[in-house]
Amino acid sequence: MRQPSCSVCGERLGEPLFTSAGQKSLTSLCRIHPGETNVFACRECGHLQTSAIDDIAAYYDSEYDILVDSEEEDQIYEVRDGKPTFRTEHQVRTLLAKLQFDRPVDLLDYGCAKSSTIRELCRLSPNVTAHAFDVSARYIPFWKKFIRPENYAVNETKPEWTARFDVVTSFFSLEHIPAADGTVRDIAKLLKPGGTFYCIVPNVLSNIADFIVVDHCNHFTSPSLKRLLADAGLELTAIDDHVHRGAFVVVANKPDDSAEVESKASRSEIEHTCGELSSLADYWRNAAAKVRAREMELRDEDIIAVYGAGFYAAFISANMVRPDRITCYLDQNPYLQGRKFNGVSVFAPSELPAGVNTIFVGLNPAHAAAIVADIPALASRALKYFYL
Repeated sequence: MRQPSCSVCGERLGEPLFTSAGQKSLTSLCRIHPGETNVFACRECGHLQTSAIDDIAAYYDSEYDILVDSEEEDQIYEVRDGKPTFRTEHQVRTLLAKLQFDRPVDLLDYGCAKSSTIRELCRLSPNVTAHAFDVSARYIPFWKKFIRPENYAVNETKPEWTARFDVVTSFFSLEHIPAADGTVRDIAKLLKPGGTFYCIVPNVLSNIADFIVVDHCNHFTSPSLKRLLADAGLELTAIDDHVHRGAFVVVANKPDDSAEVESKASRSEIEHTCGELSSLADYWRNAAAKVRAREMELRDEDIIAVYGAGFYAAFISANMVRPDRITCYLDQNPYLQGRKFNGVSVFAPSELPAGVNTIFVGLNPAHAAAIVADIPALASRALKYFYL
C-alpha cells in the first residue's frame, strides 16, 4: 500500500491506524462500497484521513445523490418531545446566530449540493445575494429556484469570483474533498479582505461513525482545523463543538493584509487528539465482532428490527451473518418512512409489527439510549435492546 501524505499539512503518513475487516466499506449514503477502508492519523497536525475511493470525481458526479428526490427532503437533526427538527432548520438558525446579515452580502455556498440552507437563509434575509458551486450538475434544478444562472458554477469556480465574496459557506463538504489544503486556499482567494469563511464539518471524536465512512477523505479534529485555516491565511474566530451535535462549526476571517497566520494548536493538544483517535480505532475494530456476538445470542423465535435508517443501521446490517432476519427498520423521519432501506421497509416507531421482540439500535452510541427512551410507542412494548 502506498503511504499517503496528510491532506492538511503534507506530512508523510505511516501505516494505517485502522483497516476494515474484509472487502466491504460503507459510504456516507449508507451504501456498501467494495474494498477496504484504510484510515491514517497524522502525528504532525492531528488530522485523520481515509484513502480516497477510486475515481472519486466520477463518484460525486454520478453516484453521490444525497437528498435529490425532492426539494423538501431533509435529514432529522434531533427529536424533542416527539417533534423533529430538521438539519436545514438547525443550520440556518445556527448561521444566523453566528453571522450578521443586516447589510448587502455576496455569499457563495461552496460544495453546496441542493444548497437548502442558503435557500432558507435567502428567504429570511433579503440582503443575501446567493451564489452556488458544486462538482455535480445534478443540483442545478434546485439552484434555479432561488439563484440567478450567472451566479452558479459546476466543476470550477468562475475567474471573476476572485476576492468577490463577503461570506463563503461550506456545509458538510470539506470532508469529501481529498485536497483539503488546496481547497481552503482556493476558498480564501474567493473572499474579500475582511470576508468570512463559515463551515460545518463532522467532529470525528463525537460523531464516531465518521471514522469509518469511506467517502469521507478527511475526518477533522480541532488541531487539524487550526492548521488547515492558518496555512490558508485565514484567522480563526471560533471552533464551536457544541452548537451542532457531532460537528464543528467553524468561523474564520480573511485578514485585510497578507501577514502570515500561525496555527494555534499546541503539541500537547495534537498528542492528546492522536490518543483519542487510537481509542476510536480500537472501538471500531471491536464493534463488528460485538454485532455478530449479539446476533449469535438470538433465539430462533426472536423477531428483530433495527432502529434507525442511517449509517449506524447500515453498519449493523453489513456485519450481521444473517441480515435477512431484519423484519423492518424504524425511523422518526417522515421522509424515510414508507421507503426501503437495504431492501427492507422503513416504518414509524408506532408501526412496529406486533411480533418484534428485539431491537438493534443503529444510532450514535453517545445518544442512542436517551433517544430510544423518548419514544412512547416503544416504551409501551416489552422489547430487548442491543446498543453498539
